[in-house]
Amino acid sequence: MEPNGHGDRRKTTATSLRVVDAIEELDGGRLTEISDEVGLSTSTVYTHLKTLTDYGYVTKVDDRYELGLKLFHLGEEARRRDSRYELARESALELANTIGEEVSFAVEENGRSIILFDEVSNPSVEGFQVGHQFYMHNSASGKAMLAEFSDERIDEIINKWGLPQETPNTITERSRLFEEIETVRSQGYAVNDQEALEGLRAVAIAVKNPDGTVFGSLDVSGPPYRLPGDEELVNLLQPMVSDLEQELASYEPN
Repeated sequence: MEPNGHGDRRKTTATSLRVVDAIEELDGGRLTEISDEVGLSTSTVYTHLKTLTDYGYVTKVDDRYELGLKLFHLGEEARRRDSRYELARESALELANTIGEEVSFAVEENGRSIILFDEVSNPSVEGFQVGHQFYMHNSASGKAMLAEFSDERIDEIINKWGLPQETPNTITERSRLFEEIETVRSQGYAVNDQEALEGLRAVAIAVKNPDGTVFGSLDVSGPPYRLPGDEELVNLLQPMVSDLEQELASYEPN
């Protein structure tokens, strides 16, 4: 049995985190919208929003609640926790300059694909996807990383997050996803054909650590009408991924 009060505190913390996730999913929202998203009363959610606002994790603009810049600061600290990520950023920027399209580096965390770097050919501009979390079943980066996992690990991720449909092209059946993953494993790259966002196509290749585990993935994305063919993109991505993996193998932190 837990010591008296510990279970209540843990439940309170979990609710606050659900509120933060709801604001992120809604891209900001009013009290009633956030309450509907988390499935709790407005009075309960308001109490959590008040605390989160007091501590700078949430900000209120008129009658809408938005994520606070304190979370941005914490995210930047998390992005710097592994100095090898800078190698990935340099690779993404180099490829963006070569191809003239958006290039992202993503990692898997808690069963989601998180964009750490989103580079375009102009180094003073950062892409819109930085910090965005994607489901792994409908993003190129996610599917590229899933293909490196065991089927048991893939099942765990599906059981946790499900296969929500975000566009008409989203894969929503487990068997269909595993067929797609087998294709990724055989061809060595993953494709997102407007499965997460309509009007956005992407091709991704997983980046592996020297021990064979997944470090992350590099992908090229853009409007389908503008992107080169998949084979051309893979021919540009693969050497960059190979070079990055060699750099990871010889990397020595300062």
